Amino acid sequence: MSKASLKFGHGEMSGFTAYATASFNDMPPAKIVRELLQNALDAGVAAGEKTTQVRFEVVPLEARDVPDIAGYKRAFSDAVRDNRRFSNGPLPDAAQHVVETIERALARVEGGDHVLLSVMDNGIGLNQERMTSLLGDGSSAKPQGAAGSYGVGHFAAVSASDLRYLLYGGVLKGGRRIASGFAILAGRSHRKRPLSSRGYLVKKLLGGAKKKLYQFIDKQDIPPVIDEALSWIRRQWGHGSVVMIPAFNYFGRKERLTDVIIRVTAYNFSAAIYAGKLVVEVDETANQGGTLQRLDGNNLGDILERDASRVRSFRSDSAYHGLRPSGQHAWATYQALVHGKTGSVQTTAGRVLVHLLTPTPSATTRIDLFRNGMWITDDVPALGKGVFADWHTFHAVLMPEEGGELHRLVRNAEGPLHDRLNITLLESIEREKLQTAFRAVATWLKTHVPKERAETFTPDDFLVVASGGDGGGDGGASYSMWGSPVVVQRARPSQRHTEGPGRTQTDLDSEHGEGHRTPKRRSRGSRAVRSRPLPLRSTGVPGERGRYHIEIECKEAVQEVLLRFRIDENTDATSDRLWPDEDVVLRSFEATGQDGAELAGAIEDGNTTIRLYGLAASTYNVTIEYETPLGFDDAVRSPVFRVDFHKP
Repeated sequence: MSKASLKFGHGEMSGFTAYATASFNDMPPAKIVRELLQNALDAGVAAGEKTTQVRFEVVPLEARDVPDIAGYKRAFSDAVRDNRRFSNGPLPDAAQHVVETIERALARVEGGDHVLLSVMDNGIGLNQERMTSLLGDGSSAKPQGAAGSYGVGHFAAVSASDLRYLLYGGVLKGGRRIASGFAILAGRSHRKRPLSSRGYLVKKLLGGAKKKLYQFIDKQDIPPVIDEALSWIRRQWGHGSVVMIPAFNYFGRKERLTDVIIRVTAYNFSAAIYAGKLVVEVDETANQGGTLQRLDGNNLGDILERDASRVRSFRSDSAYHGLRPSGQHAWATYQALVHGKTGSVQTTAGRVLVHLLTPTPSATTRIDLFRNGMWITDDVPALGKGVFADWHTFHAVLMPEEGGELHRLVRNAEGPLHDRLNITLLESIEREKLQTAFRAVATWLKTHVPKERAETFTPDDFLVVASGGDGGGDGGASYSMWGSPVVVQRARPSQRHTEGPGRTQTDLDSEHGEGHRTPKRRSRGSRAVRSRPLPLRSTGVPGERGRYHIEIECKEAVQEVLLRFRIDENTDATSDRLWPDEDVVLRSFEATGQDGAELAGAIEDGNTTIRLYGLAASTYNVTIEYETPLGFDDAVRSPVFRVDFHKP
């Protein structure tokens, strides 16, 4: 009989919705899957595997498959009793919801009506040190040279179990096995001392004796459900690890698990899959109607192409909420990997592999940073788009050499979820090393990307791009460009005047004529104010009939800006057909940032202007639905718009 049981150490009394776990309860499924994959991929790299294999498998779950299910039930019952006693009555609504979810899950497990999700990999496996780090506080602090399925991963996946109970196992190259588990319930009293909400499936809690916290499960004491998975890993790959989620709840979403895993993997690990460094399988065949699907370099392009025109963020109730980059950008990255030229940059902190595609179909510059083949960010220090304002557009995919100093610096600056760079996490010396390395990359890019011709320029406050298509596309890969972007400079008054006793300021803008006056903010006295250029650029691409997509590049923070869309007088970009230069009537719009968050704004001025608030130094996607003047659609199938930016 196994000597392992769930053990709860002494600690502070806490409820079922303690702050330490509440932040993970609402974590989007896409981020949970990404974290599990990232841990597995890092473990495969640490093992020296040419290709990391990851297998997601769903099988039916019975009560006997849950290690120490009796001890779990006792701890749960005592926690409910004590929390109700300390709250002097019913539990708070949020805590009661957790309790009811666990009660339903226990009933389903007893009836053999629940499932177990296992995530297996051929990584370096788990030893005493790595298992201890896995059961840590979720800070994702990894010592030099360490890797494997630990860090913040176990906290992220807790919400995927209706029991809030996870299992772990690892087998090393020599065959040695180790196992443990982790459950989060609520605090309770025991012999007049409070017990922690965290339970550990171990032989013994050592509390730091002999510099160890736990005596883990090994040899013949490993629970059968974990041991069977480790035996499979040993036969198939020789070594690796497994994360198991009993009472898996499919993230509480309607999307198929296979679709979620495949899409998240394709978006975030395209570089690893394209290079043959990652293969992912999802096996749901044990369930009725389940499927087996594999993602590798052979079908990566097909999967990404399905979302090539997707620029909108996913709804908050979707399993893909928070998934970055966008489908359009993930497809563009794949194109850079396939069609871009490869090169490398030697920096003071190590080499950087570069895939470089220029010019880009989207007529905008983009830089994506990967580590170990996993997408990290498109906001890279010292590589902002403004650095390349005088160069042709390009798409660069950067991958620091594994094991190099820059690779380590990037990893340490990623933060707990590995989806951005926060250089403030680094010491000042290391911060400068990282920035110096990326400045060297910028210099290399400038020598490998053609510079714009001298007569090409960008106006201070707006950029107009002439673009066209067949009008039936989706705004993605199936559009055409009529030559180079057309930059139009509009005469702009250098002064604004204050008139009248009410001190209402009006902008005598020449494009509206003498009689048009736009109310402005109240001003102190009648004085001339010099207009400051707006740090904005835009690129437009027609979508299906009545829709238009615009990407706005903001070089610095802007509190408010007005966007006005006008039908260019040379609307077919050939000057063969003229059309009066007039405003487009807007029906609706959607503006999102790179993280998928919506940008606040409103349609104003007779449905001809969009006011946007709170732009940061970043890139934004705007999609509009519009109406054109009567008879216009009969004459011109796909219009060319001028996008003008104005100060409020």
